Amino acid sequence: MKKKRTKKSAKRMLILSVKAGAGHLRAAQALAEACEKNHPEIEVRHINALEHTNAVFRNAFSEGYEILTRNLPSVWGMIYENMETRESKERLNKIRNMFSKMNGIALRKVVKDYDPDWIVCTHYMPAKALGQARLDGKLSAPLGVVMTDYDFHVLWIQKGTDIYFVSSEEMAFALGSRAGPSVQIKITGIPVLEAFQKQYPPGPELKSALGFKPDLPLLLVLAGGFGLIPVDKFVGVMAEKLKGVQILVISGSHERLKKKVDKISQIYPDQIYSYGFVHTIHEFMAAADIVITKSGGLTSSECLVMGLPMVITKPIPGHEERNATFILENGAGIWVSTADYLVYKVQQLLTKPERIEKMQQAAKRIAKPNAARDIIDAMIHWETGCGK
Repeated sequence: MKKKRTKKSAKRMLILSVKAGAGHLRAAQALAEACEKNHPEIEVRHINALEHTNAVFRNAFSEGYEILTRNLPSVWGMIYENMETRESKERLNKIRNMFSKMNGIALRKVVKDYDPDWIVCTHYMPAKALGQARLDGKLSAPLGVVMTDYDFHVLWIQKGTDIYFVSSEEMAFALGSRAGPSVQIKITGIPVLEAFQKQYPPGPELKSALGFKPDLPLLLVLAGGFGLIPVDKFVGVMAEKLKGVQILVISGSHERLKKKVDKISQIYPDQIYSYGFVHTIHEFMAAADIVITKSGGLTSSECLVMGLPMVITKPIPGHEERNATFILENGAGIWVSTADYLVYKVQQLLTKPERIEKMQQAAKRIAKPNAARDIIDAMIHWETGCGK
């Protein structure tokens, strides 16, 4: 997302993300949207930093993460936890330094050519590529890093970063002891698009407008960024054992998964609604009574902003499990491990509407709907000291 450059004197905001799952890109899109809406006098450009690395690294980085989390999640979990040990951090520093030398040159050139007044990263990789230049005085623009989960990993702590944006007080406290006293930390939340912040019609009215039965509970099932939830198995059991409910399944771009769900929906034509990739997920979330999903940082934040109770299943070990812990501790969701437990716990929720209401209230209590605007404002005011 970018505006046409007009004149040299125009202020510029550069937002850098990475395609490793969809969340980092969505966060960057939300920031760009907030900047364009609230500060139309500022040019804003959103760049996927991976596009400015060599092809070997680019493919290994994005596809390697997907392969591990999809096929070997337990292995990924061990790698994630092990990377925080002292020995692993030393090895990581060598790898990151090698990356910066191999791939940072092209990205730094793009940044230099655009000549931004502020830089915000929604992934640690571009922050690493630019951090040393910031320390060396070769980069004048303040460098901000938006952490897109409800906990942080040491990979996100990059020298040269001026300000970190985090999701909670406890995260700010933990980061403060790691990042050092000279770095600013602001509790803003995780940025979400404006569509998730809108006021929608009441549930029954919206259900009817979207083609669902207004008087029946609507369960929204999200397959997850990499289709990790075994949706076909879960949905079959849910449809068989949960009567008097509607089940809306979003398979995203996973065509094979959607075909499996389509076959099941033929058995339960009045109960299961099967969709692939949709551009109106916010409307479905607004109409739903409960969402069944993984606990990715952006998906979780969108659900919290919309006050949507979460039933979390099959989170990716590491960051998503930590997100789930945060959500459960705050009363905005529950965790299930199998389809049978899912059916039982959803039944319990549906028979106790007061509990659903408490989960809705808990979600809204910890949500930070204005995160995107607050992050942009903090970056803009950084140079005058107002963001400190």
